[in-house]
Amino acid sequence: MPLKVLVVDDIAASRDALCALVRELGHDVLAAASGYDALAQVERETPDVVLLDLLMPDVDGFEVSRRMRSLTNGRWLPVIVTSGLEGEEHFIHALESGADDYLSRPVSAGLLAAKLRHYDRVLALQSRLGALARRQLDILDNILDPVVTLDGRGLVVELNVAALSLADADGRALARGARCTDVFGEDLPAFLGRRECTVRRAGGGSFTAQIGLSEWREGDRPYYTIVLRDVSEQRQIERMKDEFLATVSHELRTPLTSVLGAIGLLAGGAAGALPPKALPLAEMARRNGERLGRLIDDILDLTKLEGDRLVLQMRPLALPPLLDEALAANQGYAHRARVRLLLQPWSDTPLPAVRLDADRFLQVMANLLSNAIKHSPVEGTVRVSVQPRGDGVSVTVRDQGPGIDPRFRARLFEKFSQADGSDRRAVGGTGLGLYITRMLVERMGGRIRVDEVAGEGASFTVEFPSAAGTPATPMLLHIDADLQTRERVTRWLAPLGRVEGLAKLPPAGSAPATAAIVIGNPQGQGDAEAFCAGLRRIAAGRPVLLYGDSVDEVFCDRVGLPWLSPARSGSEELLGWARRALSGATGPGPAIGPARRDADLSGSPGGQR
Repeated sequence: MPLKVLVVDDIAASRDALCALVRELGHDVLAAASGYDALAQVERETPDVVLLDLLMPDVDGFEVSRRMRSLTNGRWLPVIVTSGLEGEEHFIHALESGADDYLSRPVSAGLLAAKLRHYDRVLALQSRLGALARRQLDILDNILDPVVTLDGRGLVVELNVAALSLADADGRALARGARCTDVFGEDLPAFLGRRECTVRRAGGGSFTAQIGLSEWREGDRPYYTIVLRDVSEQRQIERMKDEFLATVSHELRTPLTSVLGAIGLLAGGAAGALPPKALPLAEMARRNGERLGRLIDDILDLTKLEGDRLVLQMRPLALPPLLDEALAANQGYAHRARVRLLLQPWSDTPLPAVRLDADRFLQVMANLLSNAIKHSPVEGTVRVSVQPRGDGVSVTVRDQGPGIDPRFRARLFEKFSQADGSDRRAVGGTGLGLYITRMLVERMGGRIRVDEVAGEGASFTVEFPSAAGTPATPMLLHIDADLQTRERVTRWLAPLGRVEGLAKLPPAGSAPATAAIVIGNPQGQGDAEAFCAGLRRIAAGRPVLLYGDSVDEVFCDRVGLPWLSPARSGSEELLGWARRALSGATGPGPAIGPARRDADLSGSPGGQR
């Protein structure tokens, strides 16, 4: 593609000769007889390349090179200066003044052709990069979520159109150069550890935003691009859903209890003997009423578990009496299904006590037994076995049904999961039972698994640690309102023991188990000092760590607790602190704040254990 070349020379003969040479090389030519004429040409019709004579009477080529830069609106305009002067000093001066290249006169046709080909390739590349940059900018500006880029100093360097609707602390519309503290209320290191924040709107008001963060570098300079997703409506919908489910469940429970009571009285003859044909109908109504009652209970449990509002009454218990009670409670259902329940004797090794909530353990067994009965063939047997295992006890429920489809196994313990989701499936159910079972088992400090043998019946095993003495596997308690942070910390600390994650401080006396260490984030927990006192209460003298960026070194010194900043640390620092705490070390801690702190690991004021 031919270039548009501007030839600038005050001598007509040399100007015409150079114009002719450019035309012979296949390019279009514009001509200017003076420096001012050249500037006017550039302002009127921007060329692709300029061939500029250095020595002109009105304004020399050095000044023309400088002025041309202000006329191209950021677009690169290659300027090649030409001169017949001896020496290289004037060419150096021209390049320092803004020129890009030079040619000695008389101009070599071959050299000029090579230079124009080179600049043709460079300009084509520049055009493609410019088009790509415009495309990326258009995409960014059409993203509905605010997108803000901060540099390493915490200053806004880029923002999309949606981000222009945000405001700083003084209510001014967000603009480049705004500081992180003015926009998000905290400095950059603290903000980078957050997953949610409150953002102001330019027109007034604010909203809760979920933070999507990506870090990138340009040379050795770090940048942070932040996507702010407004979750206010989503949170409101979630609260409304939970409130609706809880209200509907409670409202259904009251009339259902009355209906079941009335059906029981009718079947018992309280209103006179029922005709023989009516008795099966009453029995069917009773069974379906009980099934609806179980569904209501599942929904209530689900809302409590997912909202971390289920309080467990944990205490050391012997399993055999609980297993006898569980089988007795499900014997009626097994009898109606013509399935035998069998509690197999265990070995002579005494079974240790386990720390459980008795009612919730019976609920776990009811779910496993009812599932096994439901999937067993007529005259089949559901076997329940219990064995000491390592430092705990395992309970296995095995049926003689068709087993579990391997394609479904990965989703077995997920919410609303069913191997056959069609309306023609052989057995009923909502798909909540195993999901609730898993959550209850994990909340009680245990774990659940299913065997890997398909076609030979399903076998579910729950394992709980022993309540006697200190467990071989320590329990690490982590309290943080943010689910993603809890999941991340659980992954990091899993090699050290069993990690129990809670969104809120449990009430007095209802902690999941005796924790070997306690880690907590005061963010979103109300009064920070009261939260720290609650951590000490739960820890009962064991190590406590504040892990969050909503507090600072001054606060942690005041309450006497060590602190680790997520924004300035990673998994290795947290693991290091936990290992020292579990080993009983009381030496210097890690670099846990803006500077190194030599903090005792103890959760007691003044570093006393």
